[in-house]
Amino acid sequence: MNRMRLSGFAWARCAHPAWLPYFLFFASLCAHASPCAGVDRTLIDDRKAQLAPIIANQLNIKSVEVLQSYRYRGWYIIYVATPVSDEEFLFYNGEPSLHKYITAWSGAAKMDEGAEIERWVVQHAAGIPQELASCFAYHVTRARDQ
Repeated sequence: MNRMRLSGFAWARCAHPAWLPYFLFFASLCAHASPCAGVDRTLIDDRKAQLAPIIANQLNIKSVEVLQSYRYRGWYIIYVATPVSDEEFLFYNGEPSLHKYITAWSGAAKMDEGAEIERWVVQHAAGIPQELASCFAYHVTRARDQ
């Protein structure tokens, strides 16, 4: 078997290729998990159908469409579309079919508003796990359509 041995000088020239900064950047992204890594985003059609009339009743409207769900340590954030307003995120401390929502959030957010939105969530949904507040802030500022 032939092995090529690099001299110290040759190794020094190869050790810092032009692509290394890009590799390190992407490696750092992978090393930092998404703020939503532990949040359950599962939402099947049966669950949507179960929650829709309950949430519509809580909002005192005829109907809603359940679009997304976030669940973490017994807390829920349910994203709904209504025929009478903009889409809303509803925050629940407990199963939404058994508890009324605590607060609601709707609207647009700029990419640099993550910390401000996270503070709003913690303040208005007292007791919410920090991980879920961080996930929500990340979602509405950086990953809205995911």
